[in-house]
Parts: sequence; C-alpha cells; structure tokens
Amino acid sequence: MIVLVVGCNRLGSALAYYLSNLGHQVTVIDQSASSFDNLPADFHGRVVEGDILTRDVLHRAEIESVEALVAVTNSDTLNAVVAHMAGIVYNIPNVVVRNYDPRWQPFQDAFGLQIVSSVSWGIHRITDLLGIPEGD
Repeated sequence: MIVLVVGCNRLGSALAYYLSNLGHQVTVIDQSASSFDNLPADFHGRVVEGDILTRDVLHRAEIESVEALVAVTNSDTLNAVVAHMAGIVYNIPNVVVRNYDPRWQPFQDAFGLQIVSSVSWGIHRITDLLGIPEGD
C-alpha cells in the first residue's frame, strides 16, 4: 500500500517506520526538517519537508498515487482539513486522523472522518481493565 503520513513526531515516526517495515511504500510529510530525526536511521521511506497545505509539497509527496493518508500532527484542525481534502480533492480511499484534544473531536466528526483518539481509547481500555461496564 502507498501511504502518506502527515506529521513526524512520536506517533507519525513510529507509524511510518512500522508500515515501512511491513513492506508498504511510505512517505512522511512534516513542516520541520528536525522532526525527521524521530525516524530510525534504517527507515526506508521518503520524507518531504514543507507545509502540507501547499500544492508543491503535495506534488513532491506524490499525493496523486497515495492509497492511504494518515494525519497525525498535534493540530486537530490541520488533521481534519488535510484528511477532508485528501478524501474530497484527491479521492484517497483510506483516510485516518488523530484526535489530539478531545474537545476538537466533534469538529473532526463533522467531516465524517475515521478518528483515532488516544484519550477516548485510553478511557475505554482503563475502565475495561478495571472491570467497569460501559455506561456505569
């Protein structure tokens, strides 16, 4: 699968490395070149520095051929806008966004996006481990 990962902090770099090791073709975009230092030295994917919202950066990332996009920056609004654009403008079939701040999740929900939220997941997982049924 050809995957574009937007954001190269802890989650983005770990995800890109994992997917690359599984044999997927991975490109990572980040606006800060120093963020690519988070990638292990043996990362086999591509990196593109720049603003994800510019055509030049999208072109360099070869977005036209991407099969999946994952937006995992620390900005919920940027993740939502990038993911929405990926689905609507570039017709990317698999789009997933990270929710960083639970207060912004309704905004991301409004776009009908697939959302991963460590806070929501953590709450459900902890209550499950405590043996507390949902709804209590």
